[in-house]
Amino acid sequence: MWASAAAVLVVLGIAAPATLAEEAKPNAKPADAKAAEAKPEGNPWVVNCASGGSGMDLECQASQNLTESKTGQRVLTLTVRRQADNGSLAMLLALPHGLFLPAGASYQIDSGNKVAVAIQTSDQNGAYAAVPLTPELLTGLKSGTSLNIGMESVTRKPVTIPVSLKGFTAAVDKLQATK
Repeated sequence: MWASAAAVLVVLGIAAPATLAEEAKPNAKPADAKAAEAKPEGNPWVVNCASGGSGMDLECQASQNLTESKTGQRVLTLTVRRQADNGSLAMLLALPHGLFLPAGASYQIDSGNKVAVAIQTSDQNGAYAAVPLTPELLTGLKSGTSLNIGMESVTRKPVTIPVSLKGFTAAVDKLQATK
């Protein structure tokens, strides 16, 4: 289900600026290259809702799609949505290709502690990890300014992708209001 949600986001092409930070060779693959920094405009978080049909509840998600500025290729998509089984919020990390999967991924709010996350699956669009949004994590995300997503390239080099938390609170509040 998460993979299909990520595929929908890729098809929708919800774009926002991104910076890919790594010590890399200049002519490396996109996951290993430095992306040019773009200037963010407005709220990078977007809330989308859809209904499966008449009489069905509205399913909403908040997302931010980060692309490589020169090629437009998706680098990372973060999606926050309700889990169908218990109604709690979870965040899906749709990661790029070219990763060393056993290393997993990590997240860090501003300069806080890094938290390891297992990469759970992959497909033709990338690799995926899910993070349950506990009340403590949600509070940290709402009060933070940047969420740093870490991973290792297939060549075992660390990659950190900073994600703006500007507008996150408003997006999640809108998402929670559509119970």
